[in-house]
Amino acid sequence: MLIDDPWKVLECPANDGSCEVFFEDPEYPLQARETLYYVRAIEEPSMAVNGKNLGCEYDENGNCTKMTACVFNWEEGEDCLGEVEERAWSSPIYL
Repeated sequence: MLIDDPWKVLECPANDGSCEVFFEDPEYPLQARETLYYVRAIEEPSMAVNGKNLGCEYDENGNCTKMTACVFNWEEGEDCLGEVEERAWSSPIYL
């Protein structure tokens, strides 16, 4: 069994709202074997409720001394708002 897991990054234009890329594997015809591909998409960072699930208690020098869990509490205005990079994976593409 051969497992080859190279990471090929195909960039999208910034702030375009959509992305369309084309991929060609020049090694595929040379391998004479079945192949599997999949796509992973990572969105640009955005703010999300519960995106900041961990916080810190800091000392006088600004060093994090204790990790704290953010507890969502809408009534007290704590929404744990933080930056996240949403992700999506395609189904396997078998050739």
